[in-house]
Amino acid sequence: KLAAVSDVFVENYVPGKLAEMGLGYEDIKKIAPHIVYCSITGYGQTGPMVQRGGYDSIAAAVSGLMHITGQEDGEPVRAGVAMTDLATGLYTYGAIMAALLQRYKTGKGLHIDCNLLSSQVACLTHVAANYLNCKVEAKRWGTAHGSIVPYQV
Repeated sequence: KLAAVSDVFVENYVPGKLAEMGLGYEDIKKIAPHIVYCSITGYGQTGPMVQRGGYDSIAAAVSGLMHITGQEDGEPVRAGVAMTDLATGLYTYGAIMAALLQRYKTGKGLHIDCNLLSSQVACLTHVAANYLNCKVEAKRWGTAHGSIVPYQV
């Protein structure tokens, strides 16, 4: 009943779990074709890690964020705040707003797939660009930064 009068449905269950309960996108779409249905997962709707739960620190490690975080001669460390969770929330917000605009234009809802790993990898595009274009592998710099001045001071 609530979905029929709602604009957005946000969930963060392991893919397929809500469908088992009759609350998957296809189920909700039948009673609310206008709904913007957003799934937030650890690793997306498909792939080898699809059934794993999503945790900020694990996604930060898998994405490479922890590889570049910490003292230069130390071990990788977790960031002091849940950066992966925060980034995913921001990407989710943007995706929902874009979907609402699309729905305004078309009258149709849609299913959005946001996940922790993709969000964190997207935040590291500068690291990927340095490696892919210059073969420079990222490293830990402590509180400094490899390419922004005056962070090295």
